[in-house]
Amino acid sequence: MSFSDWFFDTVDRLQSDPSPKNLEIALRKLWAGLLGRFAPKQQEGQVVWDEDWDILVILDGCRADAMEEIIQGTSYQSLFADSKLETRWSVGGTSSEWIKKTFNERHSAEIQETAYITGNPYTDQIQYDEFSEFTHFGIASTEYDIRTVSPRKLTNHAINTWRKRDEKGVDRMIVHYMQPHAPFRSRPEWFREFKGTKKFGSKVWWRLCDGTVSHDDFWTAYIDNLEWILEEVSILSTSIDGSIALTADHGNAKGECGVYGHPKGVPVSAVREVPWITLDGIDTEEYTPEYNVSDSGGDDQKPARESQLEALGYK
Repeated sequence: MSFSDWFFDTVDRLQSDPSPKNLEIALRKLWAGLLGRFAPKQQEGQVVWDEDWDILVILDGCRADAMEEIIQGTSYQSLFADSKLETRWSVGGTSSEWIKKTFNERHSAEIQETAYITGNPYTDQIQYDEFSEFTHFGIASTEYDIRTVSPRKLTNHAINTWRKRDEKGVDRMIVHYMQPHAPFRSRPEWFREFKGTKKFGSKVWWRLCDGTVSHDDFWTAYIDNLEWILEEVSILSTSIDGSIALTADHGNAKGECGVYGHPKGVPVSAVREVPWITLDGIDTEEYTPEYNVSDSGGDDQKPARESQLEALGYK
């Protein structure tokens, strides 16, 4: 967001709700923009193509400490029994940045041998025909009374794709889930209350900032969304053969350095430091994925970015 965009957006919003909380959030947005523009770079991001993996799983907006909390618990001991959590510095603070710096001409050779299965709306900025296979899944209603990209659809398609990788000419595969990114399945009411308004509270990270949502409630819902997607990773790990790497395109700040969410270019570790953990996938052939071709947008259909961003809480 440019300064002029921030200024006119702030004036518009404060005219509709001139509360001290909204003024504080506006100033925090300005601070995040200044950090992204003027703060010195801490380090260069690490490109995923330089790592060793067969299947790369992107957990959108996943904080490294959230993954650490999951690993230290008991629910996923079998999944992570032989794995060690590491971290990487992401090439971007937003999905758009990550996609631009990951899928570009410099890495065209790797891209040509890769299947990319995604629910992220920012993939409309890349050349689909450069991949050996490209499939985008759009926003839809779910059983949790929220609209988001169903992770099971991506899982099923990924399994089908990998099991037919030889005939498809696929050497590597990237599965870009939208969870643990909001909306949260356990708190659908948070995403109904402010839908369609211009209040800063329409974004759950700003509701955390202004105190409308408590830190404990927020963190519980965020961890639950991460567990939601790890249920899918568990299915993947027993349905495909190969080395699986789990990481994120970016993290999310919940007040670190005065930042909330994941503003573009912000060199804050809560946003840029992402988890990296590897698993050994072994196909037991016990899972038979269901797949309906109408679920996806198809290789030639661009994602409807505006409507998807609204469902994800950005509009």
